[in-house]
Amino acid sequence: MIKFTYGKGKKVSLGLGIARENVNRLIAGKPILVRLSEVGTPIDDEILLYFGETEQDLMDQVREFLTPETKMSIDPRLNIKGYDNDH
Repeated sequence: MIKFTYGKGKKVSLGLGIARENVNRLIAGKPILVRLSEVGTPIDDEILLYFGETEQDLMDQVREFLTPETKMSIDPRLNIKGYDNDH
């Protein structure tokens, strides 16, 4: 995986290059954790990358991480079971 930031001024974006090995890991159910501090951002947070065949599969995989404080946005047209857009 290649991780980098790009942009100018206050607008900086994160770029992630995913290699076949990374794709195989994701398909095998092994999430990838990206630490933003590794690419020089002032944010000491992380991004969790994971894979699912459907949006419902994605929701089922992250359900254990959700708390009442979790902020999540899912298009209501997807009708994901176990998710309430109003929480």
